[in-house]
Amino acid sequence: MTFDIDWWWKFQDQISTQFNFSRIREVVAARMVTHSGFLKSSISDYFKGRDLVLVGAGIETSIPIPTSSLIVADGALRACLERDIVPELIISDLDGYLPDIIWATQNGSKIIIHAHGDNISRVHQYSAKLNPICMTSTYPSDSTFCWGGFTDGDRATMMSLSLGCTSIKLLGFNYNKVGSFSGEYSPRKMDKLVWAQRIIDECKRRSNRVSYC
Repeated sequence: MTFDIDWWWKFQDQISTQFNFSRIREVVAARMVTHSGFLKSSISDYFKGRDLVLVGAGIETSIPIPTSSLIVADGALRACLERDIVPELIISDLDGYLPDIIWATQNGSKIIIHAHGDNISRVHQYSAKLNPICMTSTYPSDSTFCWGGFTDGDRATMMSLSLGCTSIKLLGFNYNKVGSFSGEYSPRKMDKLVWAQRIIDECKRRSNRVSYC
């Protein structure tokens, strides 16, 4: 199963313009990944042919979380740990609560880190401790992967589709408010949620493998 992301680059250009992201800093982030030692490695076994559940930061305490085939955006990690669930995979650009992320990776979770122009120092500081199985960048290079996506949740969705999952069910995705595990409200976060919904809607339009729980 393949998932064409040629459509994504128009979205990326619009996002970069709206949020005033620096292309130069994105290139610096990709180069940092190249020199980090965490180069391209095969991670398809975590996705290919699997029925996955992706938990987003809008997860409510009343909603049950499955314990297997579980991927989390890092904003949902605390909700899992509070229920004694250690997810299989964490997708993160390291803007979440780092002590939780460190604990989870030391207790069974694998992490895929996205390096971009605004988190260069955090990636440099924490990547060795977190030992990611893969690092991605905003733009592809010879030594970094890029499957598209903007927030951890939609990035995980595009990654799962591109790497051949049989299905991916989205749990705890609320685009109307900042999740209780995502920190304080800000207009910028709401703008990001608008984009997250737009990206996932496009993924659903292009693939019948995406659904909401």
